Amino acid sequence: MPSARSRRLRKQRTRRNPTDAWLLWTFFGWLGAHRYYIGDWKKGIAMTVTLGGLGLWSLLDGFFLGRRLRRINSGRL
Repeated sequence: MPSARSRRLRKQRTRRNPTDAWLLWTFFGWLGAHRYYIGDWKKGIAMTVTLGGLGLWSLLDGFFLGRRLRRINSGRL
């Protein structure tokens, strides 16, 4: 069973800055840069290969990025 200290350290490591994520989405969303930043590297690769789903996937991520960041930062992945 993990100790309280290891859980706290893991939570600190997964904390992502929302400003950084939004800036990445704004300028490089079509490449999936925000997905790499928040740890969704498999979806990031898919976005890079499809150029953000030809823009549609990137646009939709704009609606859901805030909620995903809150989940990651609260530790509920």
